[in-house]
Order: sequence, then structure tokens, then C-alpha cells
Amino acid sequence: MRGFDHNETTESTLNNSDPATRSFGRRAILRYTAAAGAVGVSASAFAQTGALAAPRPPAVVSGDADPAAQLQQLYRDALDEGGGLVVWAGGSSPTQEDRTRQAFTTAFPGIDTSITVRYSTEHSALIDRQLALGGLEPDIVQLQTLYDFDHWKAKNALLSYRPPGAQAVFKQYRDPDDTYIGISVQSFGRVVNTALLSEAEMPRDAVDFLKPAFRDKIVIPDPTADDAVLFAIYLVTQKYGLQFMERFMEQRPLIVANSPATTAALASGQRTASLANVSSLAPPPGQSVRYIAPRTDQFMSWPRTAAIFRAARHPAAAKLYLAWQLTLERQSAVLQWPSRRDVTVPAGHITDYNSPINGFREFLRDRAAVERYRALIRTFIHPSSGTN
Repeated sequence: MRGFDHNETTESTLNNSDPATRSFGRRAILRYTAAAGAVGVSASAFAQTGALAAPRPPAVVSGDADPAAQLQQLYRDALDEGGGLVVWAGGSSPTQEDRTRQAFTTAFPGIDTSITVRYSTEHSALIDRQLALGGLEPDIVQLQTLYDFDHWKAKNALLSYRPPGAQAVFKQYRDPDDTYIGISVQSFGRVVNTALLSEAEMPRDAVDFLKPAFRDKIVIPDPTADDAVLFAIYLVTQKYGLQFMERFMEQRPLIVANSPATTAALASGQRTASLANVSSLAPPPGQSVRYIAPRTDQFMSWPRTAAIFRAARHPAAAKLYLAWQLTLERQSAVLQWPSRRDVTVPAGHITDYNSPINGFREFLRDRAAVERYRALIRTFIHPSSGTN
């Protein structure tokens, strides 16, 4: 399995010359659209577009000489401001952040913490409404819809804050003006039931899922309902062409609503493998559902990104929460990969893998192209009956 050597990776290796990121340039797009031209995907569909707003003055930064002391000061400030905190987190299960809340309130007693989980698109729409009409509820958000952070930054809605440890976060995962930052790295990729498949049988590259043994054995979240899953499919079709989707659907995969439903189908043994799902690379004993990296395929990953609002009612508590998420302890216990390059975990860093570090962000930026590709994939996932 790739990705378990712990060679140090410096920021200088992650600039725009990174071949993984460069794969989203115009030449790669032209190669893909030449194969897909018959179905009308434009050659400029996924070209990089737009730019961030003009830089604002840098945030006031306290040094990282004593992060523990900074956390304790933020803790005192959070209690002084009332001891409340409202976090809105992107996700598909209302309980998926319960352990996060428990860990935070155990570390900082007296902070009355609420973490509300909805799909990121639902959160962002509600936030836009509240920013326009007043009565903003969340102090801090952590979402998958990365384009929302640029949108809110342009509206001057985000607070500039550089938490301890921020300088160690991969530069592609943090805003240069400190208005948002990645708190961990996750991927929708290959996930299997290790109790039902031997190491040799596990499908790693997308073409492995086309083997006869996986007919009626695959489960996947609906890629037309989630941009991250859609991007996972995009990377597959970029390499193998749209013919892959035809052959994949002939395997009669189970298409479910979201990641928890995918995990449930795998854990129960109803299905044995998923082309795109989230799970731990090193599950605890007794858990059979595990993420595995491809042999040669590129795969999608993204930074779980967080930001504090300027209108937050509990700014000190929000800073405390963000700083806590970037502590060495928290970064060492993430589900998949840390966003800090100075934290060593058994899975290594995302930069040890064949995953375009900024690919998902670039994919999301052209919303019209994303919707066009979604409609294209929908013709495979949800073919029309031909009736009005």
C-alpha cells in the first residue's frame, strides 16, 4: 500500500508545479473532453476560474511559543464571554459529530457546545439567509463546500484568526489572510469489508470493480447528490473514459443516499466494496469496514475546512475550538489524514498519495461545469424513462 513512508514533505514541493495539481490544467481537460466530446463536455469545463478577493490586512498573530498557554487564555476568555459555542458542521448524519462535541467539552468544561450537522449545501444557504437578514446562529462552520469560504470572505463575513499550529498546515489548506483553514483531510475513495475480502481480492483501482466477482457486490453514495463523490467519479472517467460508467452500471451497484448508508451496507455484508466512500485507514479492532488506497488511480481528497464569522456571538469560544482542532493531539487522532505536515500518523500525509491536493477546490470553482458534469453522470445513475 502506498503512503506509509514518513519522508518529510516541505511546502516547496506543493506549489503550482506539483504534477498532481497540474493534472487539472487545460491539457488534461482537453484530453478528457476529446474522449467525452460526443456527449458535449466543453474543453474549458473545468479550467480554473476566478480569484480571491483583494488581501486584507494580516490578522493579529500570537506566536506559537506556548500553544498550551494560548489555549488556556482562550478558555478563560470563552468562559468570560458566556461559555457558549455554536458549530455548524457539514455531514449526512445528525450524530456524526457527537464524539467531537464530547471530546471538546471534556477538554474544556463549562463551554456549552452545540454542533449541528446538515448537508453543507443546506448550511450554506441558511447562513446566506441569516447574513442577509440578521440573526446569524453559528459562531464557526466546518463544511465540504469549499467555494462558500471564498464567497463569505469576499463579503467580509469571516474573522481573520491564525490559531497556534496554523503555520504547519499545508499552505493549500489555509487562506493567506487567515479567514479559513483545513482542520483535517478526508477522501471519498475505495472502502471494503475486510471480513469478506482477502487482501488480494480487495479492489483498489476503478477497473478492479469491473471484475465479475463484484457484480451485485458494490455500493456507492449517489454521485449526483454529493460534489465530493461526483469528483471521485470525475477522476475515474478522466482516466478511463465514460465507457467506464457504462460497464460500472452493468455491475448493478447499489446506489444509496449518503455515506452512512454506504457504510451500513458494507458493515452488514449486504455489499463488499465501495468505489467512493469515507472510512478509517486503520479501523479499531472489531471493525471490518476500511479505506484502502488505489494502486495507480488518482483519488479525490479535500480539507475539512473551518471558519469563524465576524458576527459570531462567541468569538473566543470559536477561536478555542479552532485552535483545539489543530493541536497535535487532535491532529494525531483524525479519521484519515492530518492537515498539519508536522504530525506523523501511520497513514502518513495526503501528499504521500496520488491525490491532487488542490483538485477538489479547483473542480468546485466552475459551478456551471460541475452542474453539466452532474447532469452527464445522472444519465448513467438515473436514466430517464423517456416519459414526461
